[in-house]
Amino acid sequence: MSATAVLRSIPILMTFIMLLEQFALSHSQVENQFIFNGFNGANRHHNGIAEIQPNGLLQLTNTSKRQIGRAFFPFPLKFNNSSSNISDSLSFSANFVFAIVPEETDPIGGHGIAFTIAPTMELTGAISNQYLGLFNSSSNGLSSNHVFAIELDTVQSPEFGDINGDHVGIDVNNLRSLESAPAAYFVEDEGQNRSLELLNGNPMQLWIDSRKWT
Repeated sequence: MSATAVLRSIPILMTFIMLLEQFALSHSQVENQFIFNGFNGANRHHNGIAEIQPNGLLQLTNTSKRQIGRAFFPFPLKFNNSSSNISDSLSFSANFVFAIVPEETDPIGGHGIAFTIAPTMELTGAISNQYLGLFNSSSNGLSSNHVFAIELDTVQSPEFGDINGDHVGIDVNNLRSLESAPAAYFVEDEGQNRSLELLNGNPMQLWIDSRKWT
């Protein structure tokens, strides 16, 4: 099986900017590693309203309503290989810096973004709003999607069982997350999590470490 690393943003009225001072994804195979220090000249494919700013930042959306912006690593990543350890062959790590910037006249913004691994760079029929540019009402939940996503959701959608309006979820073929938790960061000195507002316009760094998923 091969897959493509994808970053997606589907706000209604939101500017999403990838502040890629660093984007790194590594996999159990050495050739499946890459690091972007900004997007000028980087190997990537983007569609929808996504664009690269002169300073190298990737802006996935603007203030247009119900639009989709996507950015892809353009080469397939092979997750299944000859390794006898299935957990290793399905493991990967990724981290990136991002900011979700609310539109001045609409502080509620859109529905968020998702880091996605998918078998295609098009996801035909996917729509914006609560479907995050991944699915639509007919395709959501189909096992044939072969889509894995980490959603950073800024709007509570009761139809998907969202726990609140600021959460991180693990999605497999479905926007009803397998696991989810309130957006937060750990304060080591206090030994506890602090809640985090995703739609605040400030740069934030996300780490994703997957050791086993199918």
